[in-house]
Amino acid sequence: MLCGMPSNVRSKETRARLLDAAIERMAEQGGSAVNFEAIGRSVGLTQGALYHHFGSVDGLVEEVFKEAVRRHAALVVAASSTGTGRDRLLGLVDESAALYGSGSPFYRLLLRLHVEAGVNRPCLAPIARKVQRRQREYMTKLVTEGQLDGSIRADLDAERVGQMVNATLHGLLVAQLEPPTDQKRVADGFAWLLDELL
Repeated sequence: MLCGMPSNVRSKETRARLLDAAIERMAEQGGSAVNFEAIGRSVGLTQGALYHHFGSVDGLVEEVFKEAVRRHAALVVAASSTGTGRDRLLGLVDESAALYGSGSPFYRLLLRLHVEAGVNRPCLAPIARKVQRRQREYMTKLVTEGQLDGSIRADLDAERVGQMVNATLHGLLVAQLEPPTDQKRVADGFAWLLDELL
């Protein structure tokens, strides 16, 4: 499959395979341990390939965090891509709440990495700050668009609403309420309150 490809394409494909394997393995295993040997073996490569592509365990964890955020963002952006600004903002809230409440290994991994960014992996902190900033900006943009199309009250401060929505969704991610029906109930309550506010 890789034969006949230019080396830079092979290198990118190998890196993507290693990243996929790392996300899957880290999501399944839980905890903070990252086993380079097992990740490499799962795609038929040595742990040396991981060091070549990511440099260190921290380098791999940083890339896993970035990729997990990208995958989550693609889902919520898709869920907030049509309709009025209000529809889009509420679609983002609904999709985020459903994903965070899914209890899937991927979302447990995303939660763990967000928590580790503030606790024991300082290398993740700048990534987490950048993610939060971009999320706030995106949510503020949806509020502003809703104000322009008339679906959201014009007297609201778009930036403050964006910050509130982002902080609440981040809280839902971190809270991981049990059972999952409680997570959904709280998310639905927030969506109702937000709809009333808007």
